[in-house]
Amino acid sequence: MINLQWLSDRLVYILRWRMDRHPGAENEPDAPQIPVAGLRVWGIFLDLHATRGSNGFGANPIAYADIEAWSRLRREPVRPFELDMIRALDTTWLEVAAAMAKEPDKPKVSSRKVTPALFDAMFGEGKRGME
Repeated sequence: MINLQWLSDRLVYILRWRMDRHPGAENEPDAPQIPVAGLRVWGIFLDLHATRGSNGFGANPIAYADIEAWSRLRREPVRPFELDMIRALDTTWLEVAAAMAKEPDKPKVSSRKVTPALFDAMFGEGKRGME
């Protein structure tokens, strides 16, 4: 049996990791992978996050009513432990987004070393013709 606290902590770690890097960082070879046991919760969170509203001062949290509506419309019950993980992911997203809003000009610097393969992936053959 999987340790649900570990799974929740792992998903939160991955969310923080992805938010701290550039878009597409999840495709980097050293990117942390979502555990198979967490794929459903991750997918539910992304669905709910895509419909997130704002109040003029920032993003709104995902409401219980939104989760319940998602469950009803999809005819997929959200189990209590999944609800806890979704709420943990949402809280983390809101915290990181608020911190990023306070420092909008702070450049994001990758800790990854520039290798010829990385340079080619960013500026090489695959990117030509996009100008």
